[in-house]
Amino acid sequence: MHVPMRAVDVIAPLRSADALIRELHRVGTVHLAPFDAPGGLGQAVFAPSPPSPGAARVGAWLDTVTELAAVLGTWPPDATAIEALWPASDERLAAEASAAGALRGEAAALTGERLRLVAARDRFTAYRRIVGGLQGFFEHLPSLRGYGSTAIVLDVRYRSVVPLVRDELEAVTRGRCEVVAADLPPGHIAALLIYPARDVVAVRSLLGRRDIEDVTLPESLAGVPFDELLPRLDEEIARIEAEIRRADEALATLAARHGPRVEALRLVLADRAAEAQALRDATVSDHLVVVSGWIPEERLDGLRTALTAALGPVVEVVERSDAPGAVEARAPVSLANGRLVRAFEPLASFVTLPAYGTIDPTPLLALTFPAFVGMMVGDVGYGLVLAVLLLLARWRCRDTAAMAVLWPVGMLAAVSTVAFGVLYGEWFGDAGHRLLGIQPIWLDRVEAMIPLLVITVSIGAVQVALGLLLGVANAVLLRHGREAVGRAALLVGLLAVFVLVGAVARVVPAEAAAVAVAAILVAVAVSAVSVGMAGPVEMVGVVGNVLSYARLMAIGLASVMLAVVANRLGGLAENAVVGALVAVLLHALNIGLGFFDSSIQALRLHYVEFFGRFVESGGVAYAPFRSSVQPVVGAGTPVRRS
Repeated sequence: MHVPMRAVDVIAPLRSADALIRELHRVGTVHLAPFDAPGGLGQAVFAPSPPSPGAARVGAWLDTVTELAAVLGTWPPDATAIEALWPASDERLAAEASAAGALRGEAAALTGERLRLVAARDRFTAYRRIVGGLQGFFEHLPSLRGYGSTAIVLDVRYRSVVPLVRDELEAVTRGRCEVVAADLPPGHIAALLIYPARDVVAVRSLLGRRDIEDVTLPESLAGVPFDELLPRLDEEIARIEAEIRRADEALATLAARHGPRVEALRLVLADRAAEAQALRDATVSDHLVVVSGWIPEERLDGLRTALTAALGPVVEVVERSDAPGAVEARAPVSLANGRLVRAFEPLASFVTLPAYGTIDPTPLLALTFPAFVGMMVGDVGYGLVLAVLLLLARWRCRDTAAMAVLWPVGMLAAVSTVAFGVLYGEWFGDAGHRLLGIQPIWLDRVEAMIPLLVITVSIGAVQVALGLLLGVANAVLLRHGREAVGRAALLVGLLAVFVLVGAVARVVPAEAAAVAVAAILVAVAVSAVSVGMAGPVEMVGVVGNVLSYARLMAIGLASVMLAVVANRLGGLAENAVVGALVAVLLHALNIGLGFFDSSIQALRLHYVEFFGRFVESGGVAYAPFRSSVQPVVGAGTPVRRS
């Protein structure tokens, strides 16, 4: 259900604007909205608030601290620092931001040094890999004194490039060069180019023209004989890695010492930046500041009490009293459902949030979604497996946001699956029947496909009809008369179609057929008049929506047949262990596919066939102007909000 909202204007003297914004932020219950001046007043009286000179400073401080926080890594904020900094003056925050700027310089220097060391290590490692691949050719090579060397690595497919490089290198160095090449697993070829040091620029230009990536030996190893290169490279790599570890330790010490306080400062500055933005969005006159927004009806008295306590009687909270329906049309949406139903709110609003003042589809989804999943999977064993998996997941990930939704929704689906499995007499397909003699209480899905098809289509008829009925109610609530008439005509037409089908099947008296035909004709005519020529086409679509519920039978039948196949294939194996393994793997596949596909199809039936008939889109989520670290008034010590 929707939380009742009230549109309010919070009015205070202009000199109290900063204090008003700060208190609204602390209270955290007002959804801010643009101010709509009463009739007869306009820009001559009320105008947007001019930019605050302090806003730019806060933004610069926040940028500095955010950059520092990114270097220091993720840390939980220091609650004591938050409590001290949140009410601090701008001068105190400026000093904190200045200290953070100095710390950022220190952290940036350490980070830059680490990046330099990592690049050097990677360069030495790449050269060592090449030298290691060519070490069998070193005995006839001279020392590097007076010579430069460059290594290249090519994909083995481009082996023919090496002779071309050799020819060009000999031309550049007038024959004073050496090229040594060898295969370098996996799938590469390495070549070492040795040339007079004075020709280094020409050689690099040569490689650049051929778009060949090269690795040059560092100057610190110039003149080292080739047979001594590997141990020297290993020494350099070890030295660099030791320096990297020291840089990491210095960064870790810096982060541990300052990370929590820097994160606290970042959150406080983010709050100040949000307050500066809210002040820019406020409306002012020569003497007043006005902040408009929405607040849950039950929080209105608490807002008045808190503002009066903080600013005195000079602040006034005025409820808007515009024309009926004009205010509510812009109200944000906050849903208030019981704990179990609340878990379905993300699913119910996944496609669109229902407009304020219309019917909340969440309780209906909470009732029928688990039933549809259970009806399609319908196996006691599968339901128990799902329940066990959910228990393990909840044990491992109890505090995650995803588990808050997955746990209740999944457990309801598991219970529904077990219940329908008992009705169908299915325990891992027909294993319960074959091994334990379990019989269906309601019907055997394999033997009763036609009755099950009739049942599922009937469920579709009931749900689509309910959707149309709720659609009429929503249209009435929103004062959309033509839509209400059009949906009522669709509802009458749908009921008449099924009466006609019942007469043909001799389920209802034959005389009802004439009445049904007349009702269909009237419904088509009314629909065409109320919503245009799309009305009769929509009536055909409604019948198609009902028939779409046959997937409840089809997907369920596919699931039980795959379970039967798993049991039969397992039984055909001569080795009992192999047979059990085959059966377990196929059942595991069926469980995964069954619950995934049934969940998707159940949601589709709700989003398209059911919600499409009555949910009014366009709702805006209630997003109160709330501090990221300061709790709602009366909640206790300041803590970070998730």
